[in-house]
Amino acid sequence: MKTKIFKIVLPMAVVALGLAGAANTSAMDKSGKTVAIMGYKHISNPNSCVAVQECSNTGNFNCTAPDGSQLFAKPASTCLTPLKRDVQ
Repeated sequence: MKTKIFKIVLPMAVVALGLAGAANTSAMDKSGKTVAIMGYKHISNPNSCVAVQECSNTGNFNCTAPDGSQLFAKPASTCLTPLKRDVQ
């Protein structure tokens, strides 16, 4: 009788524990935290971009440098993707 219970209940308990862990892990991914992205400004020299400040890249306002110029994300060696921020 004991072996029947272990053969049936133990695998079900392991599966339930695995499902609960998977649900908890996917809930952690949707925490809503934003990661700061370094903003780069176009300049005229061989390195076409220079790091200026971090931007959140969420929101509706342009992420700008202190001098008012637009900041961009830096994929590879070009600055093409304009960054946004939450507050103006």
